[in-house]
Amino acid sequence: MKIPRTAWAATLVALLGIGGGLIGWSFASGTGSGQIGETPMTSLSVGTFDGAWIVEKAAEVDLTGFDDLRFEFDSGTLYGSGPCRSFKTTFGPDVQNLLFSPFDLGGGTCDEQTMNTERDFFQQIEFVDRLDIDADNRLVMYASDEPVLWAKRLVE
Repeated sequence: MKIPRTAWAATLVALLGIGGGLIGWSFASGTGSGQIGETPMTSLSVGTFDGAWIVEKAAEVDLTGFDDLRFEFDSGTLYGSGPCRSFKTTFGPDVQNLLFSPFDLGGGTCDEQTMNTERDFFQQIEFVDRLDIDADNRLVMYASDEPVLWAKRLVE
């Protein structure tokens, strides 16, 4: 069976990362130092982040008044809530080399300004490619080695 040349070209484009393909995303991990802060890279796993987290801040998004932004990690699935809608996504393959699946959004609507802020917040998460725990035991999400979101573990 002969595979058409256009099929080979499309596969190559996807693998090389043109337009956000697989290989283009797969090398967006840490600095290669073997350690991040005080925590060795080998000690972090998907399970490290399981549980509920309250979002404290996001880069370039004013979250003033959005006190109930929450994440919950559960074995490779991330559930979250914004001021207007909730979301669910899966992620992997690991926390140092991370990809999120498309977000499954649910819920209602809010006023235009709140919806815009929520959209900006969700977009910050979409670009995350690494998770870490900082010296204060906060979740830090990175996009291209830049911290973009901070959250504290919810203690109930």
